[in-house]
Amino acid sequence: MDLRKVPGCHVYGGATPLAAGIAKIPKERNLIFNIDSETEDALKEVPSFKVPFDKERPLPLECFDTIVKAVAEEGDKTQCVFSSKDEIPATLGMVAACAAKSVQTINKMRALVEEGITEKDWTEAIVKKTFEEPNPDKPNDTPLTKGEFDIVKALVAKYPEVQVGKILIDKMIDLAGAAPEGAGGTNLRTCVVDLQAKMDAASGEEQVLLKRQLLNGLERYFYLVCFGAYCRKEGPTNFKNTFASWLAERDSIADMVRMVFVSGSR
Repeated sequence: MDLRKVPGCHVYGGATPLAAGIAKIPKERNLIFNIDSETEDALKEVPSFKVPFDKERPLPLECFDTIVKAVAEEGDKTQCVFSSKDEIPATLGMVAACAAKSVQTINKMRALVEEGITEKDWTEAIVKKTFEEPNPDKPNDTPLTKGEFDIVKALVAKYPEVQVGKILIDKMIDLAGAAPEGAGGTNLRTCVVDLQAKMDAASGEEQVLLKRQLLNGLERYFYLVCFGAYCRKEGPTNFKNTFASWLAERDSIADMVRMVFVSGSR
């Protein structure tokens, strides 16, 4: 089975068995991130990591640091392959890997400036255009489809530096999302809006189930925005500090999570 590829990024997703799909991608160094499976015998020589994301939630959060630690030690051409029988957790991992690798790209571009190979103004213009300007609005976009949920707005208001991380993660979410622009996965931002519409139209037990999925999807997007901000803050040091420590230094984030997700009915 062919793997899903994130356009412009060496990140893939698929379900086991992976060997046939990996055989079709460029012959570069690969890393396998197993979400709900073990590495198959044919790929035992490929470095692999366990990232057991929940089917719907961005937990355990330690998975983000596992991805970062693995990617930080690699070159920009190293290919990350996420293995999961469920598409959403694979897409979550793919978005996280893309964000981490994007910051590595920024580091590499700025290193060329320091070496006198490229001009600073030219390089910074590319960085700004590629990673710091929001994607153009689509005809049917609304504030919510652009991720302007109340808890995300509160996060940005409390920590303004999160805004550049939100822009980065939104770009990666779109690249990993629906085809043809993306890899063919779920858009982890706009799916929250879709779930809200479905919940509003439902009743009874179906509505309760959809409310849980809605909260899970919003929590997932919230933590991705946090992770995007973490990548922009810690990426220049090649991730000297962990995502866990970044969150711990901002205790208001835990308060927001408790207020919206822990106290909410799942």
